[in-house]
Amino acid sequence: MEKTCFVIMGYGVKNNLNLDLTYTMIIKPCIEENRLIPFPLYAESEYNAFRCDEISGSTAIDYKFVTCLNGADIVIADISTMNANAIYELGARHALKPRSTILLCAKEKGHEFNFFDITYVPILFYEHSGMALEPKSVSAAREKLNKCLDFAINSSSPFPDNPIQRALIEKQSYDGNLNPEPSIYELYVKGKHELDINDPKSAVVTLTELYKSAPSEENLLLLSLAQYKIAEMDGSCKGLVECINFIRSNISVEDSTSEYLFGRLAAISLRIFNLSGDQQYYHDALTYYRRGAAYSKKNLYCPRNYCALLFRIYELTDDMNIIREYYYTAIHFAKLFINSNVTVKNSGDYNDRVYYQYNVNDLKSITEGEYINFEKMCRRLEMDSDITTRQKETIEKGIHKLKEDIEQMYSRVNPVSD
Repeated sequence: MEKTCFVIMGYGVKNNLNLDLTYTMIIKPCIEENRLIPFPLYAESEYNAFRCDEISGSTAIDYKFVTCLNGADIVIADISTMNANAIYELGARHALKPRSTILLCAKEKGHEFNFFDITYVPILFYEHSGMALEPKSVSAAREKLNKCLDFAINSSSPFPDNPIQRALIEKQSYDGNLNPEPSIYELYVKGKHELDINDPKSAVVTLTELYKSAPSEENLLLLSLAQYKIAEMDGSCKGLVECINFIRSNISVEDSTSEYLFGRLAAISLRIFNLSGDQQYYHDALTYYRRGAAYSKKNLYCPRNYCALLFRIYELTDDMNIIREYYYTAIHFAKLFINSNVTVKNSGDYNDRVYYQYNVNDLKSITEGEYINFEKMCRRLEMDSDITTRQKETIEKGIHKLKEDIEQMYSRVNPVSD
């Protein structure tokens, strides 16, 4: 008996990716090679098709795709562009059928995943330059897809291939024998609290469990924060380097646009520089803060630290040309960053607003050549009972260090007043 197939994907050029090339050069040839037929939505075969946009007739589109998703023996889903309709249809298929759903994704788009629900589902990655497919890439992709299709057609395996069906089966084995376990949110709240009270060792245990349950970027960065706080307390450069390696092994840093990721990598690199004096880590931290500043949307954390770190160049060199260059670069960018349109101006919790206010004051101090409102800011920080101990310590250290660095740089450069 012939097996039926349905394809979930967008069409045309979406997100700078020609999806029609994927369909005509990879997916459709494999479907034909394996002698699959479109799901028979209509009795007349000439009106049926593999992809929803190709199905003829005036039948409502939701009826078309739901019927095909429910009835097709095999579904191939290309999620390269994170098309909302395709993702919705993939979720519907997973809920409707336990097996034979095959996922494809352009390798270059893989780093854009922002959800963990399908992290453990096998995905066939293929090379796609955007507007062209190289013959080698096409051949390699077809080979992978044909193997998956052969398995879907011929295997008698009863095991589900998607998280929804696995969870439904597991529920049956857990019923009547459930042990109470903390939810993902409870682990998140507990781990953050342990960080806030400066208990990173407990936080590592909690956040490791959280990351295993929900391997998102946010949870990875929380875990790495706890890890590097321990390494910092122990004065361990080795531990700090391992934190960087841990992040880089789980996130494609080169492809990222996350200010939080770059801020975390910069902070760890700076700790290594502070402990070892290795200048490479100073420049690594500067690079990470600069990249984070380019994507800053929240409270000016990366912009503030990029400019402040420029002011520490005197610790590395006595060359006045270099010192002047860094000095004026910091002032130039501080002036630009002060007027940045960040979200905390219109929204954000109290902690974000606190960081923003101190960061803006720090940036203004850099442009003025002296730390302004020093006593006022310190007194305000001391009296603020609504922020955590960790937050107070971070801001206080930053204020005192920047005040020192501004004085050091000004005494060396001694700029002429406007």
